Amino acid sequence: MTQSKQSLGGSSTYAPCSSNNNGTCSSTTASAAAACDPSPSHDILLNNFQLKKKSYRVLLHGQQLVWERMQKVKQLKGSLEIKAPLPEDPPSPEAHRGYGPKSHILHLDDVISVRTGDTKIASIKPKDPQAINGPGEHQPDTRPTSQYLTINYALRLTKSQTDCNRWELRRLTFFNADPYIVRQWDQELQARVHQSSPTRMRVRRLLVFINPYGGRKAGSQTYERHVRPIFQLAGIDATCITTQRANQVRDILLSHDLSCYDAVCCVGGDGTVAEVINGLLFRQMRELGLDEQRPSYIPRPKIPVGVIPAGSTDTIAYSMHGTADVRTAAIHVILGQHRGLDVCSVSNSQTLLRFCASVLSYGYLGDVAAQSENYRWMGPKRYEYSGVKAFICNRGYDAELRLLEEPDLLPTPLEEHLPQSPDSVCSLGESVPSICYANCQRCSFASSIQEQQRSSLFVGEKDAEVETTSSAALEEADPEDSNLTPSEAALLRPRPRPDKLQLPVGSAPSMKSLASEQWKVIKGNFFMICGANITCACARSPNGISRYSHLGDGCLDLILVKKTSLLNNVRFLLNTAGRSGDIRNLPFVEVYRTRKFQFRTFAAASDESYSIAGSCQPIAQAEVGGSSSSSVYSSWNCDGEVVTDLDITMRSHCQLIEVFMRGPHSYSKPIKSGTAPSTPASSSDNVYCCCKD
Repeated sequence: MTQSKQSLGGSSTYAPCSSNNNGTCSSTTASAAAACDPSPSHDILLNNFQLKKKSYRVLLHGQQLVWERMQKVKQLKGSLEIKAPLPEDPPSPEAHRGYGPKSHILHLDDVISVRTGDTKIASIKPKDPQAINGPGEHQPDTRPTSQYLTINYALRLTKSQTDCNRWELRRLTFFNADPYIVRQWDQELQARVHQSSPTRMRVRRLLVFINPYGGRKAGSQTYERHVRPIFQLAGIDATCITTQRANQVRDILLSHDLSCYDAVCCVGGDGTVAEVINGLLFRQMRELGLDEQRPSYIPRPKIPVGVIPAGSTDTIAYSMHGTADVRTAAIHVILGQHRGLDVCSVSNSQTLLRFCASVLSYGYLGDVAAQSENYRWMGPKRYEYSGVKAFICNRGYDAELRLLEEPDLLPTPLEEHLPQSPDSVCSLGESVPSICYANCQRCSFASSIQEQQRSSLFVGEKDAEVETTSSAALEEADPEDSNLTPSEAALLRPRPRPDKLQLPVGSAPSMKSLASEQWKVIKGNFFMICGANITCACARSPNGISRYSHLGDGCLDLILVKKTSLLNNVRFLLNTAGRSGDIRNLPFVEVYRTRKFQFRTFAAASDESYSIAGSCQPIAQAEVGGSSSSSVYSSWNCDGEVVTDLDITMRSHCQLIEVFMRGPHSYSKPIKSGTAPSTPASSSDNVYCCCKD
């Protein structure tokens, strides 16, 4: 039975409802709570509060907080005034299905913190992180005195026409004269806000690296002015380290104990993010006893990463969040929703060099990175100066590339909706290339397919008792490199995935067919060669150099810009800078989606020792302009760092690291009658839905 207590003064109503109870609340708003099922271990709270000196009926149901305005109903003389819900208005498009049109809804995934206090100011003031012990910080045997309940939450500006990916902080302060009701609400909200899930983790202790030299040398000011107040509001205990030299972040991550931290965050540019990722990956290999120069597989780190932009371009942060707003990035770290991000390994013929998070470029961008090192005294303007200088020179570089084409695994008519291999996701027959947005189906599908097929392959080869310890280790290893010991496999942490997919019979044999890999060879004289792991978007290039690159599909885009006239190079730059441009439409640009490619100069390619087993593709001679041979070599630009090797292999690893992010989202204009949506087909879920994982 549902128990309720009603006071005639209209001050409060308390209705704790267990999921096993068959009773219903008498309120219209409470009866609509069936729209979202609550957690079995949580009660339903329904009380009256005051918000800005106006009465509201507030409902806490599952992971949703709903509040609705009340109005006074005057009866005959001598009778008491009672409060009732406002009369219904025409349905509002913003109203959630199942609640009234005047209801305001807040999902607890968007809540930053919950505070109580004897006064409104006391409930707003952030508490000391050292004094916060989590959801159970209140002692139940002490008499409560707080009458104010403040809820700090984040809201995405979905209606913004300029930056719909930006988030802002909002606040609600409820008042109730009964301190016991306030304490009950505080305890319930704290428990539900800090409830963890496979895709969400509330950070309590955070290790923050600040690069004071990146970008405009404002990393420390950015953190103190914009990031620290938000972390204090959320009660995060942040340990800050200000770097003083290059590779200091990597050295600290390799040598220090990280067991006391929930996550690692960096405040800087793309180079700082790359240092964090390289440090975590090499640390994980060292802990597992793997050979760092030639590892048999690349393990996934256990600790997630937060990225706060404070550099020159911030392409990694922009591609992840859809904006370079610092406060938005900090809010994503607090909210705790994380997503897998692809990372590429860069190696030569002898050893693993480093990991790449954004782009590996040879030619034009490589020249810019190498030449800008001589003009560091100019600050961020050194990139513009070096870029104009390298652009006017218009050099072309001879090279040979061998890229791994996807196997021709066509599904049968009964299995048209399911690719036969995780790698075939890269070569789906898309009439219109898809763009990676929040809740991207392509990225979720790639990770689910990969895990399911690794498990299917393992079941066919190993005993069922060893399956649980070795399936995670096979995620990153090639099928032919699955010679892992049970101890190594047991140390790998399996990562849960949403939307598990059931594979058709015969998927394991299709995985074994990947041994006969097909390679395509391309020779030519190129103005620029790019291996893009992400879109590489930034404020100056909203679409980036690779507009259709996905964050977690296990593939990278190989972009080949042939040596051509200076006018065509201008066309290329204009296409990358504009929102409506697409470099795929340019005749001198070729884009290949691949998992792995190898680069050699003509001198190295002519060596007899350089060969690839199983290559059966004819050599495609690219159309070149200018001289066919050149004695000048360029450098590689790897996440802003210069790499001088001329024997490079780049391979993509599907969702190798977890990052805090919720986006990006696409701006969707209001649909007029008789018109079709203007957003791409892949952005049908362009507005974040709090009911989805």
